[in-house]
Amino acid sequence: MNDIELRIEKMKNIKNKFQVLSVYLGEKEKKSPSSKYFRTEFKSLIKKSLNEKEKKNFAKDIEKIQKYFNEFYGGRDMRSIVFFTSGKNLWEVFEFEFPINDYCVVSKSPFLSPMIKAIKKHEKYLVLLVDHKKARLFTVHLGRIEEHEDVFGEQVPQRVRQINEAWMRQDKIFRHIEDHLHRHIHFIAQKTNEFVKNKHIGFLIIGGHEELFSKIEKHLPYPLSKKFIGRFVTELNIPLNDIYLKSKTIAEKAQKFYP
Repeated sequence: MNDIELRIEKMKNIKNKFQVLSVYLGEKEKKSPSSKYFRTEFKSLIKKSLNEKEKKNFAKDIEKIQKYFNEFYGGRDMRSIVFFTSGKNLWEVFEFEFPINDYCVVSKSPFLSPMIKAIKKHEKYLVLLVDHKKARLFTVHLGRIEEHEDVFGEQVPQRVRQINEAWMRQDKIFRHIEDHLHRHIHFIAQKTNEFVKNKHIGFLIIGGHEELFSKIEKHLPYPLSKKFIGRFVTELNIPLNDIYLKSKTIAEKAQKFYP
């Protein structure tokens, strides 16, 4: 479980003598709503959702949420924010890249179902980067990217790869290169398939050198091959955030990330 899932599991077990205020704020149109936007939406939601007694009972909680927007909300690439509060007994805040419908609910326990359903829609996915020498594996989920391991296949010998075009025309040299490349990619595909086993991976995105894409896709074993949804050209040593942004663009289109 990741940090968000652990926090949700913990809240499922909350037994509170006091009522809980659960507030969901989301925006489907703007990619990065400002704190001012959310403050306005929050004020409107409270006005139409709570009666006067509830407003009075949760006055300090409402003030705390307003303070959060003024002092702590970052806003970058976030499309929704969720609060669970009950005086000194509970204070949890979640921010997501995808929108969730607005809710304002007073109940004896945190109103978790909209958040849980939204998270299930946004599957964890795998990013595999490949060049002629190595591979890198990442999982991406809920706005977070994590590198798991470097996967090194058989190296294609430098002196062979750098041979001039005249020599490349010779079948023997070409077959030598192709054989090494075949074993390298086969090793990576098998290693990736082992990594995915017993993990909840929704789909696979491949990045790397364009000339390798078709070879990689042919080597993907079933059912990993069925999870493949797209590719992007890149070097393997790019910053982690660039990998995340490139894969996110493909994921949003293929999975219809935003409802």
